[in-house]
This record gives sequence, structure tokens and C-alpha cells, in this order.
Amino acid sequence: MLKLPGRGKEGINKSILSPYKNLFYSVRDKDEIKKDIKETVSPYIQPKKKLACSIRFENAEKGFGNNVVLKNLNLEIPNGEIFGVIGISGSGKTTLLRLIVGFYSPTKGSVTFNQKEVKKHQHYVAKYVGFATQDNSFYDDLTVEENVRFFGTLNGFTKKILDPRIENAIRVVELYEQRKVVARNLSGGMKRRLDLACALVNEPTVLILDEPTEDLDPILRRELLKLIKKINKLGTTIIFTTHLLNEAEYLCDNIAILSNQTVSTIGTPDNLKKLYKGGEEIHLVLEDTNRYPIYLKKLKSFKAKSINGRLVIYIPKRGQAVKILKKILSLVEKNKDKVEFADIRKPSLNEIFARIIKNAKIIKKK
Repeated sequence: MLKLPGRGKEGINKSILSPYKNLFYSVRDKDEIKKDIKETVSPYIQPKKKLACSIRFENAEKGFGNNVVLKNLNLEIPNGEIFGVIGISGSGKTTLLRLIVGFYSPTKGSVTFNQKEVKKHQHYVAKYVGFATQDNSFYDDLTVEENVRFFGTLNGFTKKILDPRIENAIRVVELYEQRKVVARNLSGGMKRRLDLACALVNEPTVLILDEPTEDLDPILRRELLKLIKKINKLGTTIIFTTHLLNEAEYLCDNIAILSNQTVSTIGTPDNLKKLYKGGEEIHLVLEDTNRYPIYLKKLKSFKAKSINGRLVIYIPKRGQAVKILKKILSLVEKNKDKVEFADIRKPSLNEIFARIIKNAKIIKKK
């Protein structure tokens, strides 16, 4: 609960709160969100010791003819993390992933997996790295089980070894009840999970996901994010690309931002936010959203905007937001309006990303 100085036990005059929702709170912190998505791993899946994993790019470059997509790329991805790669369209996210799995060889420099150069050890990489692309890789006319079996046979496992792996992969992605269903008859979310099962059947050390939630509705997207968390808890390193920055902030241990053909910034979501030296934001929702123009006019000195049904007031200097919000609430009370939601926020990862990309473009022009 966000506590403000002023009247009442909660620091506000309760009479201005909406009688319909009677809601005054701040957005849940990351620990609460993590608690929400924490799941108990099914008892039939036992975490097992994984290979010590480390993926390294050393002065790596990848070009296609005269078009250089990535250059001067130095990056290390340690074992056990959920590692996000974000960047604008065309920044080289998919190219980076394909260098890891060996679909592409670097034009210069090296890419290594467990200290083995990827381009020289393709079979080794295929054995320990699973890859799910943006497009469905399974066969529509095969059942769930048949598809997973097909991908398992590509590495030459015997039936005795493969059978339990198939069952485990299908159970992990929660498709066991649909194992006999033909793939074309699955829902969109189930198809995405089938892709994961096909990538998991070899029990990889690293699972690489290229835009895994693309084209999914919010509910299916949340379910898939929970599943990614679950797979990571089994000991699998997850590397994924996304253009949905809230996903990266919500899920990742570390995030690499691609710009100017290389990794311009890398760090935890919290550390990336510390790089941003801006102020704070006040987010306010009134019961009568038609009244917003009145407040936008009065608060124009703070660059107030109406965004997605809420008033967003930008406070350039940190530490001033509580004082200013108190004045805004007094104004709301004076105008006899009702508050449904009020919150003070730090800058989002969207803002960090926008600033980094903007600065990168300036550097490029110079």
C-alpha cells in the first residue's frame, strides 16, 4: 500500500476514493510477481545435474555480403540463467541465436559453447542445445507424441532411452492429455508448447527461444512465461529474444540490449534501471476519465499525458513525487472527483531501452 503524508491512517482522505473499487495501491514489486508465477515442479520430473554451461562471443562478427549485422560482439552467458536479448527489428537478435546453435558461422571472431568452438563441434552443440524458432517446426499431420519422437530420433537415441524422454518432455509442457491429438487440431498455445517439447526431448542444457510469445494473447502469453520459468527451475539455461520489454523485465536474470550491431548494454533489470537518471512518474486513474483534460491543463508544466486510460505525470526530480501527488489529490478532492488508482513509479525498462537506442543512434550519426 502506498502511504502518503496527509489525512487519515493511510495518509489520504478516503472520501476521494472510488466507491466502486475503493482501490488505492502501488504496483506489486518484482518479488511478489515472482511469487505469483512460482510453480511446484511435477514429482515425476527430477532436477538433474547439468553440464557446466557457458556461451561466449569473442569479437564476433556476422555479415551477409556487404551487410554487417553484428560486429565487435563480446558476450558471456553463464549457466542456469534466464537471459534475454532485446533490440529493435533488424538489430540482429535472431542472427545472434543462430550463431549459438551453429546455423550461421561468424564472419570474424568466435562463438564457443562449453569452451568448444560452435562451428567445429556441430554435433556436440546439437546434443546439448535445444532451439524453438518463431515458426512452428513440427509436422501438422503427426500427433503430439509422434512429433516429439521424430525430433528425438534425430540424435540417434535408442527406443529404451527415448521413450522416457518423450514422456518427460510432453509432461513438462503439460500436453500429456493431448499426446494422441494430431498437431493441426491443437490450439495456438498448445502448438507453441509442442514446439517446446520438440526442443526439450534431447534434455538440452540450453534452450533457445526466438520470440516465444509472438502472436499469443495475454492469457496464453502468461501461461507460456510460467512454463519457461518451470523449465529453468529444472536446471536448463534459457536464452530468448523478445520485443515485449515487460516480459524481459518480468522474467530475466540478465538482459542484453542490441544496438549499433553489438551489445550496447547488459545487466539485470534493476541495474539497467539505475543507468537511467530521470525522475519518477505518477500514475493516476479517475473514476470519470472524461475529466482528464481539466487535469492535463493544470498539470502541463509536468508534461502530463493521458496514456491507456490513465493520467501519467512526469516528475523530473526524484524524491518530489509524493509531495506533488499529495497536491494532486487535494485538487481531485476539491473538484469532487474520485480516485480509482494512484501509484508512484520508477522508470520502466521501456524508457531505459528507448534512451539507450536513442543514444546509440546519436553515436552512429557522429
